[in-house]
Amino acid sequence: MSRNVTPLDGRRASDSWGAQWLTRLFFHEAEVQANEALAPGLHRITLQGPQLRRLLWSPGDKLQLKLGRGMVTRTYTPMQWDTEAGRTDFIAHTLATGPGSDWVRDAAPGVPVAVFGPRSSLALNELDPADSLLVGDETSLSLAAAWRPARVLLEAGVPTAVQQVADVLGLRAWVVARLPGHMHWSELAAMMRTAVGPSTRVVLTGRAATVQHLLRQLKAHGIAASRIHTKAYWADGKAGLD
Repeated sequence: MSRNVTPLDGRRASDSWGAQWLTRLFFHEAEVQANEALAPGLHRITLQGPQLRRLLWSPGDKLQLKLGRGMVTRTYTPMQWDTEAGRTDFIAHTLATGPGSDWVRDAAPGVPVAVFGPRSSLALNELDPADSLLVGDETSLSLAAAWRPARVLLEAGVPTAVQQVADVLGLRAWVVARLPGHMHWSELAAMMRTAVGPSTRVVLTGRAATVQHLLRQLKAHGIAASRIHTKAYWADGKAGLD
């Protein structure tokens, strides 16, 4: 007996048995509702599907998308989650080569996608965004939009594009151009120290090397470890950090 095969079923049929089993067990089915280019290389992706309804989400949580065959995934930070409509959106970039950027370029409305999450990534519930500083980069835009901290400081390879998206999202953000050899780190650290008040919580995200450098800077200036929260989203030479 034949049956209608959905695009997602068809994609699973090309997977190994193990990948099909893991996808059915852990992933939710959804599809791309919209793919909006907000600036060169930066897109707002909206996903929707009945299986995304009534899921628990908090700012700072993550989701993972299964890209193509096997268990290749990329991790994104939702900006919001409409639990009644089963809809979420996030900022994704095409600023690097690889399956993540390829998927973002090709993610047309109606394209099926398997979603793992939302799951905890950064626990921000006990932090007051009105007295918090978020430091990051292009990969931190979704977190900034979800959490809405008082101050946002970002390094960026294309600062005009990142500033444009920050403005669209209504973020109070300062953007520093990423320079070869980390030549911008001194400016970034100085701006960070200026933005830190007596009780400010600092959340460091984005590039692992920058997170580590700024963490050392904060500790050297007497900022208690209890006021610092870190989450590296990517690292040079590595792909698909969780």
